[in-house]
This record gives sequence, C-alpha cells and structure tokens, in this order.
Amino acid sequence: MSHFLTHRKAALEQALIETGQLIRSSSRPLLACHVSPDGDAIGSLTGLELALRYLGLQPMAVSPESVPTGLHYIPGAKDLPQRVDGAFDLVIALDCSDPERLGHITGVEGFNLVPLVNIDHHLTNIYFGTVNLVDIQASSTAEIVLQLLDHMAVPLDERISTCLLAGIVTDTRGFRTSNVTIQTMEAATRLMRAGAPLTYITRYGLDCRPTSALLLWKEALASLQLRGRVAWATVSLSMRQKAGYEGNGDAGLVDFLLSAADADVAAVFVERKDGYTEVGLRARPGYDVARVAQMLGGGGHALAAGCKFPGLPEEAQTQILPILWGLVNAAPRSGATACEQRYTEPQ
Repeated sequence: MSHFLTHRKAALEQALIETGQLIRSSSRPLLACHVSPDGDAIGSLTGLELALRYLGLQPMAVSPESVPTGLHYIPGAKDLPQRVDGAFDLVIALDCSDPERLGHITGVEGFNLVPLVNIDHHLTNIYFGTVNLVDIQASSTAEIVLQLLDHMAVPLDERISTCLLAGIVTDTRGFRTSNVTIQTMEAATRLMRAGAPLTYITRYGLDCRPTSALLLWKEALASLQLRGRVAWATVSLSMRQKAGYEGNGDAGLVDFLLSAADADVAAVFVERKDGYTEVGLRARPGYDVARVAQMLGGGGHALAAGCKFPGLPEEAQTQILPILWGLVNAAPRSGATACEQRYTEPQ
C-alpha cells in the first residue's frame, strides 16, 4: 500500500473515531445538508437521522431549502423542516464543501458555539469542521455515512438502507460516474441485502420526474446554445412560474445538456429570487469544472460542480462562458466522445 493510501486510511479512521465520540457525547445534534438539495444530500441526511434515533439520540434534521418533490420517495424526505426549532449541542453538515452551502443554517443562534462535524466527499471541501470526515475518493456522502454507521455498530434496516442507497445511486447517476469503485458496489450490495429496493430507487431517483420539470425543460431548452463545445441554457423565474415548477434548481437539465454529442462541457444558469444565479456545471472526462466553480466561490467534482453568482443569468454568462471556453481549449480532445463512437464487433 502506498504512503498516500496509508495516510488516507489512517486519517479516515481517526476522523471516524472522533466523529463517533462527538455524536455519542451529544443528545440533540442538528443535521443539515446543502441548499438546492439533491438525492445524496437528502439520503445522507435522513439516513443518518434514522441511525441516530436508533442510538437513543434526538436528532433534528433540517434542509435549508425545500426538498424537491422528486426526492419525496426517500424515507423522511417529505417531512423535513427548513427551520431549526430549538437548541442543539452538535452540528453535522452533510454533503457541503463549505459553510456557505448550509445557507441560513449558519446564522442560527448557537451555531458557532457547538462542535461541527463535516461529512463530505467533494474535492473542493475546505475542511471547515471541528472534525472533518471527508473522503474525496468516496462516490457519495451516503457511502461515508455507511462507514460511520459501521463504526458505531448501527444495524441497517430497510429505511436506513433505502436512504443511503438513494444517495449513492443518484450521485453516481446509476453507477456511471468515474468515482464508482469496488467499494461502492460492495456498499450498494450490502444496502440491498438490508432491504433497499434498487429498482424502486433507480426509477424514482433517475427516471421519474414531475410533469412540471419536463415543462421547465421545454421552456429552458428554447434558450439552448452551443458554441466551442460548450452547451448552455437559462432557467428564469418566469420559466419556473410558467411551468409550475416549485424546485430551486434546474430539474436535472444540465446533465441532459451534456448528452449532446458535440458538447464537452455543459452549464445551466438558474435565476433565483434572492438576486443570485445558480450555475450548474458538467463535463466529460478530461475536463475539470470544479476548478471553475471554485474560482467563483463554489465547488464540487471535476465532472460535476456548481456555484452561485451575484447577478442575473445574463451577467453570469458574460463572465463564466469565456472561462469555460478557455477550459475546453486548454484541454484538447483525446478523440471522439462516447456519443460519437460506434461499436465495432471484433472480427
């Protein structure tokens, strides 16, 4: 085993020990995920909440923004509050690369007076916790939560397993991302054996969207542009209102844009009510949009990242698109994309 792997394993083991100690010394921990929550954020949040209840604690799980209806299939997701109600003696941040991703939660009274456990897998994590249980090699935050439950000897049941498998499946896009490892597949197998229904999760996590999301795509695709192997579109407040879409994000549109055969990078610029524009970025292997997001105060992974821009979508595009074109030009294509390749039967 290389020195790097040895050091990584030791650091993770120490973080697991310290996280377990903080959790066991608390009675009412506050659990929170990031704004514009996705399947990994909500699955990790609700899965850990159920596990801590098994340990006899009174966890308070909060999503800083409303949970999209497309995630209501995850146990406990539909009933998650958006506000902190009462005192807490520990904060556990889930799937957040930096404190700003927690939204209004950081302004809650007492937030800075208690220890904070940072559980995440993003490469751009800034290690902002009292304890940082961060593994950038993990496929998802849910995979790390499973390691924590193993460390704390919490048995898996159907509800906990469904939450965590939902996190893994959605963040890996059905085990298709480059960070899926043997350990990821073994974790998924364990969760299935404990009762998590993979077919159900795959259908509702990847293949099922509210009709309003499709109507939002219809509106936003009218703004689709492609230049210099960068595809982009805009989601305005008026589009969201016309489509009747109540979510805060792009309903997965940015992933769809990257399916274009002649695009290596995709971006969606989502207008928010607070005057900011939420920018979702995706890339094919060989490109790193996390660096772009980090330059703008955001974060994520090389192939999937995002940030918030102070201003309208048009202003964000003016600043960000030239950076994306520069990114594409600086990393010449190694050949045809997967969409352009044809499979040839061996002779």
